[in-house]
Amino acid sequence: MLKRSLVIFVLILIQANLFAQNNQKSVPSPAVNEFAPMLYFLSSDWMEGREAGTKGSFMAADYVSSMMQLFGLQPFGDKLESGEKLNRQQGYFQDFQILQYKTEKSGLAIITKSGQGQSTLNLIAGVDFEVQGGPNGLEAESPLVFAGYGFTAVDKGYDDYKALDVKGKIVVVLNGFPGHADSTSVAWKKFGKSIGEEGSSVETKLRNAKLHGAIALFVIDADGKYEPFARKQINRTLLSSTMNSAKGGEDDYESYYHILPNDTANQMIPYFRLGSSATRQMISGTGLNLTDFEKKTARLATPSSMLLKDKFVRISVKVKAESLLVRNVLGMIPGKDTTRFIVLGGHYDHLGTHNGHIYNGSDDNASGASGLLALAKVWKESGMKPACNLIFASWSAEEEGLLGSQYFADNMSIVPKNVLLYINMDMISRSETSDSTQRKLSIGTRTADENLRELARKTNSTLDHPFNLDLWDVTGHSGSDYASFTAKNIPVMTYNTGLHDDYHTPRDISALSDLVKMGDVLRVVNESLHVFMERLVKK
Repeated sequence: MLKRSLVIFVLILIQANLFAQNNQKSVPSPAVNEFAPMLYFLSSDWMEGREAGTKGSFMAADYVSSMMQLFGLQPFGDKLESGEKLNRQQGYFQDFQILQYKTEKSGLAIITKSGQGQSTLNLIAGVDFEVQGGPNGLEAESPLVFAGYGFTAVDKGYDDYKALDVKGKIVVVLNGFPGHADSTSVAWKKFGKSIGEEGSSVETKLRNAKLHGAIALFVIDADGKYEPFARKQINRTLLSSTMNSAKGGEDDYESYYHILPNDTANQMIPYFRLGSSATRQMISGTGLNLTDFEKKTARLATPSSMLLKDKFVRISVKVKAESLLVRNVLGMIPGKDTTRFIVLGGHYDHLGTHNGHIYNGSDDNASGASGLLALAKVWKESGMKPACNLIFASWSAEEEGLLGSQYFADNMSIVPKNVLLYINMDMISRSETSDSTQRKLSIGTRTADENLRELARKTNSTLDHPFNLDLWDVTGHSGSDYASFTAKNIPVMTYNTGLHDDYHTPRDISALSDLVKMGDVLRVVNESLHVFMERLVKK
């Protein structure tokens, strides 16, 4: 009897072991000692801020690829040409070119024409206006068209460009959106919540102006408070003046703009930001009163664009442009279903070094990159075969405009419909300044993906101390690499613990990381991955 009981007990143990091996939940979440060392090294001074295309970024890419190789991931980078011999580490790289450019020289003159002739007012760059040129530069003379806020919401019955011909012309728009200055107004109630900061951003205004055929965009302020020269002032304080040195740090950061070559859809037209004096000179004699315009638009929620009579501008923008080599780092764990994929991503690049300061970028985004590697480690070491292929992607050039993930999404060998989910981790080791509990976690999904929001709530509830979830809609937003996948109609879950005062400053260092919080974020991500794949198996 005892012998029989022992045999039964052994069989039960064997069955339990087999069950555990086939149960996806046997893959543990990463422990602190599995991600913290990678976080510390990626954000160390040795990496020199990891700016895309620099020595530091290539060192970081080598480190990430060596970790993928150490953990046993399959390379998923560029395929080798026939007969080409490269070391195994290079198989994890996806190399591509980006175009970096900046304005070298600019000019702006306001021309007023009348029956008595014309007068020309030459403005001073950095004092009267600031300019961001497109990658190709421009020289032109054009009439001016005032297009309100440069805002279009046809579904809400508002379009600043309606019946307005701006093709080949320069467009002038106000900063903000209809009703932005009065939360009690009709326009605010109609547009305020739906537009938000991103919907009224300069980037959105630029895209809209370009879509309607404008060759350049001027942005002005109704309150007259914007002064370009104040932003360029060297001795900003009495102390800096008496010490004969400018204030150092993040305020001195200056960079190129970037774009993928031949990406004509995202090549922007030149953008001028005018100060108060230049704005007054430009609208003088046109009959346009900016204060009255804002009040009227807020009250009626209807556009009233117009040609600025007798006003022309002459602009010149000279641009310096050059090509830059950058690289993504990609590894894969093959799944049972080799035709479908889940992509996990987090960019490893940051802002580099400027004016003697290293922008270490610990939270942004050594946290996401090290969390990605830690998840790859535990999944590979578990010996479990995932339900579908898992791609672990460490992006470059996110800070330059999501270019690494955009390049992957535009050139991937995978059919987009076969990518079931993209999981993004960007800034997961700190808390936003206003989060007194330090337990807020933002998870972004598309409007249509209620199943993913339900998944987020379910997995968060498994924590001993659940997060205060901020479930938000990524539709219309492009704040991180998730946008490259929503553009391909791929479901996303993007994780972020909030912006803090050290964001994009040299103060974003690993010593300030909340490793316990980051560990909990990775538990939520890992559990979400488990449950998502369990549902795949059941379908």
